[in-house]
Amino acid sequence: MGEQDTSIKTTKDVRDRLKVLASERGTTMNDLLADLVARELTAEERERRARQALEEVRAATGADVSDEARTRARAFLRNLGQEHHAA
Repeated sequence: MGEQDTSIKTTKDVRDRLKVLASERGTTMNDLLADLVARELTAEERERRARQALEEVRAATGADVSDEARTRARAFLRNLGQEHHAA
C-alpha cells in the first residue's frame, strides 16, 4: 500500500522557492522535501552516531575521550552549524 499524501502549511515565498528548486533539479517539490528530510538527522540520530564514533575511536586506539573533550567538540560542531545557517 502506498503512502497517503498530506498537506504542509507554509508561506507563499517558501512554496515558490521550493517550486523553483524542484524545477531546477528536474524533480517534484515532494521529492525535494523527501530528499531533504532523508539527509537531515534528528537529535537522537546525531547522538547515536556520536556514541558510535566514540566507540570506534576507543576500539581502534584504546583511547577514551574525556567528558571535557566531548563538550568542546560538541560546542565546536554547534558553532559550525550556526555559521553554516548564518551564511
